[in-house]
Amino acid sequence: MHWRWLRHALSPILLLLACGGISLALSKQHFDACTFASCNNSQLLPASNLAVEKLQKLGEEITVKVLSKEFIGSGTLIKRQGQIYTVITNAHVLRADNPPYQIQTADGSIYEATAPSLVNKDNDLALLKFDSKNAYSVAALGDSSNLSVGEKVFVGGFASNSRKFIFTSGQVTLILDKALKGGYQIGYTNNIRKGMSGAPLLNHRGEVIGINGLHKDPVWDAPDLYQDGSQPCKPLQDLITRSSMAVPIQTVMQSTASEVNLKNLRSTQPKPAILNSQVNTYISSFEAPMQAQAEAAKNCIFSQGKLK
Repeated sequence: MHWRWLRHALSPILLLLACGGISLALSKQHFDACTFASCNNSQLLPASNLAVEKLQKLGEEITVKVLSKEFIGSGTLIKRQGQIYTVITNAHVLRADNPPYQIQTADGSIYEATAPSLVNKDNDLALLKFDSKNAYSVAALGDSSNLSVGEKVFVGGFASNSRKFIFTSGQVTLILDKALKGGYQIGYTNNIRKGMSGAPLLNHRGEVIGINGLHKDPVWDAPDLYQDGSQPCKPLQDLITRSSMAVPIQTVMQSTASEVNLKNLRSTQPKPAILNSQVNTYISSFEAPMQAQAEAAKNCIFSQGKLK
């Protein structure tokens, strides 16, 4: 069966499922993602609507604003020890302005923050800590090593132009065998706005599996080198450029080991999927072509079955 024919045959289903945080409509080069806030609620499947609301609420609770003289980015609450909270963000967020830094939590409170270190010069990660008697939710950490191309992922963070919380959905486009500069290895279709660097990448269980840091189709400074100095081949570079990118949570755990122990925060028991299984079935039908495209790119093959 021809993929192009199949796409037209499924178009009515795709239109029905285009929103609700689960975007299945195909754009020119990839699967489009729909921000929850921009979806028309009348178009949402009831099960997926409730599920995405739950994921969005979770994302809002664990995501913070990172402030200096102005808003400079997002961050993820990853640990609480007594009254001390630890936030992970991108090193390039802190490089955007000089200290002192502040953290603004979901309830609007603002706290003075300390920056213990940039964690690791090889990875685009940085830690911030603040002291509060208030009880805030912290992230449950997942396992990024179990990710697969086509899997549903979500990113929620704060846009620079509005400072509003933006929640986006998408699918994994590629998982690199070795890290790009900055530690980036996970690519996805989510539409990321400036200011969302440092926000959590969530799986369908609501676990953090990476830290978002690069948006797709950058005007400049596209990631074009691995950490070892080598360069991805052209087909793979094209797919990287068309993907938003995150540093895997496994890299975060390793990079922050000297500053904060995150091993005990990993989810040891399987969590039930938040998304409805019927919706999962619809999306799983698109994993095979996405996986084929990713594999072709990694093997430096110009894919003839590229999504149009």
